[in-house]
Amino acid sequence: MHPEDIKAAIRKKGTTLAELAANAEVSKQAISAALDRRSSERIDQLIADFIGLKPHQIWPSRYNNKGKRIRYRATPAASQVPA
Repeated sequence: MHPEDIKAAIRKKGTTLAELAANAEVSKQAISAALDRRSSERIDQLIADFIGLKPHQIWPSRYNNKGKRIRYRATPAASQVPA
């Protein structure tokens, strides 16, 4: 989903990002970050539960078809790879 669609879904449920964050006792920045950047599974789940969807329906690039979080491994920079 597009971040604006997520915001609209939250507003349609009668609250704001700030109120959702306050009720969940997390920062508004944590909620905002989840909309367009990778965030914690906990925040993704919080938003998904609130709007009535599964996290993989909202962020298909973050979760596989079974709903399991996709883990990305950091790759070493070319200068750090042994020759």
